[in-house]
Amino acid sequence: MIITKIESQKKNKGRSSVYIDDSFAFGLSDFDVLRLHLKVGKTLTEADVAAIRQDILLADSRQYALHLLDRHSYTEAAMCRKLRDRGTDEETILNVISFLKGYHYIDDEDYARRYIKAALHAGKSGLKKIQYDLVGKGVDKDIIETVISELSEEEFDEMVAIMPILQKKLRGDYSFQNKMKAKRYLLSRGFSVDSIDHAMQKTEEESSSNETI
Repeated sequence: MIITKIESQKKNKGRSSVYIDDSFAFGLSDFDVLRLHLKVGKTLTEADVAAIRQDILLADSRQYALHLLDRHSYTEAAMCRKLRDRGTDEETILNVISFLKGYHYIDDEDYARRYIKAALHAGKSGLKKIQYDLVGKGVDKDIIETVISELSEEEFDEMVAIMPILQKKLRGDYSFQNKMKAKRYLLSRGFSVDSIDHAMQKTEEESSSNETI
């Protein structure tokens, strides 16, 4: 096993990517590259590489992941992307993720549960949009469906979120054109057609009732 290339990482100052036999092996800090006397042409045994992975890469990557989690919650997929962007090899990533999940530092089901409840409470997006956003964050669809099935009727009621948005968009103008414009906006935010139509009807009825009084 021969080191064939060592190059500075463009995205991570002070770190380099090490290639063995023309294939990416791992990323290390420039300090560790110097400390271990790694250079192009140097021969490494399997034991050498295993020691680097276990004694340096794993500890360093765990520390990095925990530092990220101190500032922000991450899904498993998002953490994997962060580690890859840092030049972390796949074997080390698997070990770090296993460590984080073992201590529940990363828990996609808990993440989805908190995300959905916060998004519904904010009232800016419907369930379809929230689901779409979670899939984009790498959360498995089965996990999302499980969490949604746990929601109470009050938490799941889109009408609570739609009504104030609809009143703001319509501003008392119930012309067909204005209602369709408001409906398109609500659909773009992931609210269901049935909830929108129901809210539209209720808002218009309440407006007519107030005018009559």
